[in-house]
Amino acid sequence: MTTHAWFAAFVVVNILDAALTLYALKLGGSEGNPLLGALMRRVHPALVLAATKGAYIVAVGAFLPAVAPWLPWLTALFVAVCAWNVVQIMRLRKTTPA
Repeated sequence: MTTHAWFAAFVVVNILDAALTLYALKLGGSEGNPLLGALMRRVHPALVLAATKGAYIVAVGAFLPAVAPWLPWLTALFVAVCAWNVVQIMRLRKTTPA
């Protein structure tokens, strides 16, 4: 894949992570990152996620040539985070009454 294709995948996976995190929070889950969790207790979680994900995306985009060799690994990291979110959502759905 080209660098730009990896960057597009990175953006999509980060947006998916934010959406899954918000859904898990709605089901009663909690943020796994202690810094973001503390911030989410003071500011709306959607705003926190938009700011942090936006910062990740802008930073990677700004330094794309330097980050390019790491982009598949960064993308894979967030794919793993999304998979973890899905597992947690499945657990929460089993324990949350409809």
